[in-house]
Amino acid sequence: MPKEFLMPELAESVVEGEIVKWLIDEGSQVNIDDPLVEVMTDKVTVELPSPYAGVLERQLAKEGEIVAVHAPIAVFSERALPVEQELKDDGESLSLFKPDKNVQDEPIIQIRRAPQAVKAVQANQQVKVTGPFGRVLAVPAARKLARELNLDINSIPGTGPNGRIHVPDVQAYQKPSQASGVAVPKISYVSPEAYKDRETRVPLRGLRRAISNQMLASHLQTVRTLHVDEADVTNLVKLRDKLRPAAEKQGVKLSYLPIIMRAVVMALKAFPMLNASLDEANNEIVQKHYYNLGIAVATEQGLVVPVIHEVEQKGLLLLASELARLAEKARTNKLAPEDVKGGSFSITNIGSLGGLFSFPIINVPEAAILGVHSIKKRPVVLEDDSIVARQMLYLSLSFDHRVIDGAEAAMFTSYLIDLLETPESLMLES
Repeated sequence: MPKEFLMPELAESVVEGEIVKWLIDEGSQVNIDDPLVEVMTDKVTVELPSPYAGVLERQLAKEGEIVAVHAPIAVFSERALPVEQELKDDGESLSLFKPDKNVQDEPIIQIRRAPQAVKAVQANQQVKVTGPFGRVLAVPAARKLARELNLDINSIPGTGPNGRIHVPDVQAYQKPSQASGVAVPKISYVSPEAYKDRETRVPLRGLRRAISNQMLASHLQTVRTLHVDEADVTNLVKLRDKLRPAAEKQGVKLSYLPIIMRAVVMALKAFPMLNASLDEANNEIVQKHYYNLGIAVATEQGLVVPVIHEVEQKGLLLLASELARLAEKARTNKLAPEDVKGGSFSITNIGSLGGLFSFPIINVPEAAILGVHSIKKRPVVLEDDSIVARQMLYLSLSFDHRVIDGAEAAMFTSYLIDLLETPESLMLES
């Protein structure tokens, strides 16, 4: 009897998810807990395992489609599949992947054995292995590349065990015109329609759609205002240089950001309206008495904002370790839902990317976000009219003017600057 798989509730308050990628084709045999489909919600991609053993009869949602929680996304049957011939598992020939640290887009460790028996066929004086459906064995990255190049993967010779196809096999099989990647566009100087041949349309889905929705919500749901100031962080640079060797002995790379985070928490305690949000439904301003700082991280897929919880309770080395851990999870697309929830204030570190200052987008429902820019030597006029080179830092505070007044934003920034210019004051926090 067919069984439906319903979209699970991936996290509290989540009402929908986007189908990012199906990992099992229709008509394929699947075992319980086999990876089935990738689903995204709140900028986090989750790999859902199969709840049933049997055949994936139908995919009820397409890749890129938004599906409500508890709505059906797949139909399974328990129809058994015939196995024509069983090969002896010698511990190597039936493994799905082989270690290869020199090839991109492939696993560097052996992951698992084939879940069912396979049959052997003789081709080109080489044993090739196919599954019950006659599909040749190939790593997922090779299948994907073959589809993108419009190549028949069944025609590609594989160099892996039993003829398994790897990415270099697909690359070597490309026709010269495909391998070069050079296309000759048809250009017409008469009609603008001709330029469509030189355009690429990328579906707005996955992380990019989540970012788009969040940016639109920020634009529509806040009255965004910008305040910019600068800090002389010469003493902060010296302090970090003194602390860095001690941190490295403990295996921690100490950047400026953990120190800035400590200063931000002290400033938020002094100006609690910056650590707040607006509950429009109840017409209330919600002041947060916890300090969970979201840190914007740029990845190849787009911008994500993992949250470090209870920053006020963590020392510099622990903050540095947490930053490194979450940044790595973000870049490898392994953030869990709890890693991006519960933020009360955000920081975007734009310094490494350049630019003088910026207008950061508020991470709603928060009321403010701080942009931290590059520390650079600039000429500064001192009180005695002498001109000296000092380490200067621009700060861009973007805030919701419905919650925070301009004067309060300016005082918050000035208080933060005082802390950064006299970093020893950070040691006085109880």
